[in-house]
Amino acid sequence: MSDDERVDEKELDLSSPEVVTKYKSAAEIVNKALQLVLSECKPNAKIVDHCEKGDLFITQKTGNVYKNVKKKIERRVAFPTCLSVNNTVCHFSPLASDKTVLKEGGILKIDMGCHIDGFIAVVGHTQVLQQGPLTRRADDVIAASNTVVEVALRLVRPGKRYFFLLCFTLYLMFSS
Repeated sequence: MSDDERVDEKELDLSSPEVVTKYKSAAEIVNKALQLVLSECKPNAKIVDHCEKGDLFITQKTGNVYKNVKKKIERRVAFPTCLSVNNTVCHFSPLASDKTVLKEGGILKIDMGCHIDGFIAVVGHTQVLQQGPLTRRADDVIAASNTVVEVALRLVRPGKRYFFLLCFTLYLMFSS
């Protein structure tokens, strides 16, 4: 590699405002897509319809950013919209012919992602498809897991190691 090629090469990390902007843009798009999918989740709705809506939203929104730049910037779905229900742990993205529907009381796990120029933002969310307060033991576990994650996020500081926090979080999530 010549010296001229090295000069043109930029370090692509979070010290670059361009990189941070691309991550933020991707994160905003994928979070809005998640909100769209969550708002549409109702009993008797087909899972495949929600997955298609999430992917279509991401495709449309990423298509609207960085259109007028000289260098071609790839932007699209980085992780297909997956809606896993109950015993399906994760990553259920059905075929278009799938007729599986959501049912009242089902535990939904939604995950999706998009990228702008290779800078990926993914999001995941767990929700119970139920009107009114949650009453089952499984609902309590979900609420407790969410609380533990929120507490762990508030404790994170740059430059610290958090292996003990991960172990404690897992202990709290799976102890009964």
